[in-house]
Amino acid sequence: MAKAIATWSGHKVKFDIESASGHSATIDEAPVFGDDEAMRPTEMLLGALGSCTGINAVLLLKKFKQPLKSLVVEVEGEQNKDWPRAFKKIEITFVATWDGKHDNALVDQAIDMACNRYCPIHATLAHGTQIEHHRKDTHN
Repeated sequence: MAKAIATWSGHKVKFDIESASGHSATIDEAPVFGDDEAMRPTEMLLGALGSCTGINAVLLLKKFKQPLKSLVVEVEGEQNKDWPRAFKKIEITFVATWDGKHDNALVDQAIDMACNRYCPIHATLAHGTQIEHHRKDTHN
C-alpha cells in the first residue's frame, strides 16, 4: 500500500511530508495562512499528475523507439470558485523536443497510454476513488 505522512511543522500551516520510500517534501500556503515557503497542496497534486504521466510517456516513447530529446509536461487546473475549490478541469500538455524524425501516431499512442492506461494519479482523478477519514488521538 502506498503511504505518505504529513506532519505539521508547528508554524502556521507548513507541513513536512515523508513517503514510505523515505523521500520528503514540504507544503505551505500563501500569507496570511502560511509563509509561502513551499509548494501548495493543489500544486503538488498537479505536479504529481504531470510527473506520473511524464514518467510513463518517457518509458513508452523509448519502448516505441522514438527519438525523444526532452519532455516538459505542463499541467493546468481550473478550480471552482467556492470551497472546497475542487478542480473542475485539468489540462495536460506534453511539450516534446525530438532528436530526429518521430512517428506522430506512435507518439500520440504513447501519450494516450501514459495517461489512460499506466498513470495511477490520472486514473484516480479521472475516475474518482473512495476516500475515508479517521481520527486517532495521542496523549503526551
